[in-house]
Amino acid sequence: MYKVLIAEDEMLVRTGIRASIDWEKFNMYVVDEAADGQTAWELYRKHQPDLVLTDIKMPFMDGIELIRKIRDTGSPTEIIILSCLDDFSLAREAIRLGVSGYILKLTMTTEEMEEVLENACQTLDKVTKTKGSSVAPANLYDVLEHSLLSHLTYNVPSLSECLSTLREYSVTIHPHDLVTALMVVDQYEQLQDLYQDSHGQLIQFSLLNIINEILAKSGSGLVVHVSGSRYLLLFHNEKETRSFHLISGVLSEIMTVLKNYFNVTPHFCISEMTQDLSRLRVLYQQCLLLDEQEFFLFPGSVNHYDSSWKTSLCQTLLTRTRHTLNAFTDPGFTSGFLLQPLEEQLKKEFSSKAVLNIFYDSYIVYLHNQGPGDGDSYLWVRDFLQALSACKNYYEMLEQFVAHAQKLEKLSRERMSCSREILQALQFLQNNYHRQITLNEVSGLVGLSPNYFSSIFKKELGTSFLEYLNRYRIEKSMKLLQNTSMKSYEIAYACGFSDEGYYGKTFKKFTGKTPNEYKKSCVFTTSNE
Repeated sequence: MYKVLIAEDEMLVRTGIRASIDWEKFNMYVVDEAADGQTAWELYRKHQPDLVLTDIKMPFMDGIELIRKIRDTGSPTEIIILSCLDDFSLAREAIRLGVSGYILKLTMTTEEMEEVLENACQTLDKVTKTKGSSVAPANLYDVLEHSLLSHLTYNVPSLSECLSTLREYSVTIHPHDLVTALMVVDQYEQLQDLYQDSHGQLIQFSLLNIINEILAKSGSGLVVHVSGSRYLLLFHNEKETRSFHLISGVLSEIMTVLKNYFNVTPHFCISEMTQDLSRLRVLYQQCLLLDEQEFFLFPGSVNHYDSSWKTSLCQTLLTRTRHTLNAFTDPGFTSGFLLQPLEEQLKKEFSSKAVLNIFYDSYIVYLHNQGPGDGDSYLWVRDFLQALSACKNYYEMLEQFVAHAQKLEKLSRERMSCSREILQALQFLQNNYHRQITLNEVSGLVGLSPNYFSSIFKKELGTSFLEYLNRYRIEKSMKLLQNTSMKSYEIAYACGFSDEGYYGKTFKKFTGKTPNEYKKSCVFTTSNE
């Protein structure tokens, strides 16, 4: 089929032209649209369309300049201009540059437009016969995307029409060992950042070529870009083997190449195998059903669809969870407060929100049993929620739970090892942080000399008395910044700082922000406590 690019700055005109024409009647499809000349030129270089419909007056680059650039490439691309009556002098210039015809916007009927397209189609047919039947790989990618993927997604075109189109490009899908595999590139955003490819065009080009090379060696597959990080692989065979062995080898090689060259891992959603071409859309839907559970699929995993896939996924999740939670020294806690609720939830429904709530509730219980005094609980909860919110999948969430719970365990062990005098001093600080406190006062309270008290304080807690006191006061002030409308200087005094300037410097030392900057950046409210 011939690819058509529409360049027109008026959206209604673009939409009207695209919708009013039966493009398949002319063996054409619209590959893309542009609202200005510069974008049209970039899309032209990307798609190499056979036919360009372009307005003359457009922002950034007008139609005349676009036509000149296309003609400078030496390409025989057919060009039809979209013009208004007051553009006619420019239209004559365009005709001298070798356009095939023009469509008078707003006045030309659909029949007249189709006549112009019919003439262009006849010219393209002649050029195609002259060139022979060879097709550039980039054209094949576009055909797969606009014919095969469109059939699998919307059932338009029909299967017979889709297969017929592919045969025109010397592509035959054999009716044996049919399997679809949806590949999702993990860490896709990092890959975009690494290659400074926000639109993913360079990544798409690279991955399509790499995967095609691997498939060519096996001689049994096609690949089409679905969207963003997703690629669909279609496997087939001339003879019936009912074996996944060849497919497994291809997927393994793809994973190795992506890891070695891009340092990313893909995970796959694999359909059942069939010997019936008419079930292609069913196979694709199976992949999509698995893909809906992306949050629960392990990065780099190969996930197979079958009648028991939900049970299998549930068991995989619970097995990995038990293994990860072996780091805990309290199996009673992990079983009663985490594993059991997770198992009940996963057997009922795969819900990321429900799982997040289970991790949160379990952490609150663990914080109560193991954690610091009441004064620190808010900050621990806030940090844990921030970490959970950044998680992209179940396994990251599980790792964050373990990491934060282990910090609580460490703190609990440290406090258990503290001497009676230090525990007494800590309790005094928590109750009196809001007023002026001196080292002499606290050391005298616990019956130790100032020097000896400072020595054992540093030995048991790993920080100096003043450092600990300032950190505790800053943590208290952070809660007030989050939950009150008090001024910065009022908070400073309320937390035991006698000087607002010193408070500001100390706050930035511990948090990296000024008190006002922190207040603006706060996301969580007291409802999260």
